[in-house]
Amino acid sequence: MTEPVVRRILAPMEMAEARDSDCAYAIGLALQLHAELLLLAVIDTPTTVALVSRHRATAASAHDFEHNLMQEVTAELQKLVDRAAKAGVRAKGHVTFNEDPEEQILKEAMLQKVDLIVVRASGGRGIMKALLGSTAGEILKAAPCPVLVARG
Repeated sequence: MTEPVVRRILAPMEMAEARDSDCAYAIGLALQLHAELLLLAVIDTPTTVALVSRHRATAASAHDFEHNLMQEVTAELQKLVDRAAKAGVRAKGHVTFNEDPEEQILKEAMLQKVDLIVVRASGGRGIMKALLGSTAGEILKAAPCPVLVARG
């Protein structure tokens, strides 16, 4: 019996615009491949602004704000991990702050020794962005493993 080629899948989640289809695709793929699913949420400035405006979050200090934001995103990511577990997929979630989400995703891929990264292409300007989206394009260019780009 041959060993599976894809044992660990990294799926970055856009928590400010979380859509069921983003997670469902990654869960379904992990289930079919009998792979562990690593869900990653990178909190950057645009994500923070979107979450603040969506929830009207307030905090007494920057530290409290970051702590509350981290708790909120961690709770949302845990729901996705639980959803994966319910589907029969071994899953973990990780939340981090970083102003460069692409860099953090690539770093996480190397640290976790993933076999595949699943990213969503969102579109944008220019040919590369139009085809892949800025985050997907950057990850595709520098990833240490194969990248599956799902249409967003």
